[in-house]
Amino acid sequence: MKIQFPLFILLVLLFFQTKSQSFVIHDVLVSSLDAKICDVEIDPLRKRICWQSPDDDKLWVCHLDTNTWGLTVPDGKETLIDSTLTPIDQTSNSGEWGYDQNGSYIVYNKEFNRKRYISLAAETGSTWSLCTLFDAPHRMNPHATKNPADTFLAVHYISTLLTNYTKYKFLNNPTHEYWIHDFKDAHWASDEQLLTGVLKNNHQVGLFDPANPALPVQLTFDNGKVYSRPYMWRAPEHENSRMIFANADGEEIRIFKEVSPGSNNYTLYMAFTSPSSNPVYRIIGSPEPCVYDGQSYISFMTSSSECETACFPGEIWIAKIDSLAPIFRMISDPSIGIRTDPETLATNDSLLVYYTEVDDTTGPAPVYRLKKCDTGFGINLPTGTNENPGLKNTKLIVYPNPFQHRIALKNATGSERYELADKFGRTLWTGKYIGRKDFSYLPAGLYFLKVNAGNTINTIELIKE
Repeated sequence: MKIQFPLFILLVLLFFQTKSQSFVIHDVLVSSLDAKICDVEIDPLRKRICWQSPDDDKLWVCHLDTNTWGLTVPDGKETLIDSTLTPIDQTSNSGEWGYDQNGSYIVYNKEFNRKRYISLAAETGSTWSLCTLFDAPHRMNPHATKNPADTFLAVHYISTLLTNYTKYKFLNNPTHEYWIHDFKDAHWASDEQLLTGVLKNNHQVGLFDPANPALPVQLTFDNGKVYSRPYMWRAPEHENSRMIFANADGEEIRIFKEVSPGSNNYTLYMAFTSPSSNPVYRIIGSPEPCVYDGQSYISFMTSSSECETACFPGEIWIAKIDSLAPIFRMISDPSIGIRTDPETLATNDSLLVYYTEVDDTTGPAPVYRLKKCDTGFGINLPTGTNENPGLKNTKLIVYPNPFQHRIALKNATGSERYELADKFGRTLWTGKYIGRKDFSYLPAGLYFLKVNAGNTINTIELIKE
């Protein structure tokens, strides 16, 4: 299980760690100017956000306009989910999205009689039902699994009575609580009910499988480095191999790739420090992985503060994870400003990043505005162009047709499901986000694309050249 460190990879990284080539920054306001929208979390399935209001500790949900990708309600207060949350200045974390086969959820902290509890909002149709786990007080910072294919949701959190031990529950048996010994800073894998975390005894990255609850398995062996923010995902550019990254000493992102499936043996794939040209911004904060169009990325912020909520000026960045040709791109406005909490959203056409702009000059209470950045990574889109196409056309249009490699749709909402069949009616591919799929392997000929958009189903004839 020991990590290997090939010397040639380190040399390649030193040679290739450069900033991106020419890029036009497009950093725009998508909320009202006086909004107070704290700790946004994005629901990529239904294109909406949840967030907590700092002045009255309420939990809200607001949809994104799929035409402009701004908020449909400028102050974000579209749907009130719950009140009397634990104040965000005590948790530094509002609601978190979760999914299973039964639907969508938000997990968060509520406070009763000066005790903190884990609460859960479950969505059924257009209504939300609320549940607070009163059997377990003094719990905080919940995070949920995010795979819609899971049978039941799993939630992990920390117990503040036992020196921040990591604990977890399954939604099908919420009265039974499990805990993980000497395991902190845990995060669910992107599409599996596995937890990455930091081992308390040596600050290295570990992996815990709730289905086989033994001691966590140590994955990194970098003596002297203190890891935080470990994340695991599957990289489509590496045949869906598991990859992990973690923040070393707050100043370096180290990325590891699994040597063989299920081996728990990881080798260093690449590493990078702050790419900012400002020497003060050496700290890397809020790193999170995402996958778009068959490629892995990491969004993050650079700042001078080790505390991401300290309201220090910073920059928002996106990194393309490629050991031979990485790209490091600053996507926020170059002016000095307090920026925090970048969150990615993959649309049909492009990869976007949202972040919070903090304005503490407006009075006793800061303003928290939501802003959106183009990343320049997209399908058939020029870098840095305005996304607003003007008048909305609701008719689905497939392009190009005939096609060679990819199939894209104009006027899609992102919620559609697709089924591609050959001329004999045999299903060749099903899924969402068809624009990310490479169909270059298909032979030339006639195909049929079925588009399921909720209440309507359209079948479109396609030609493969």
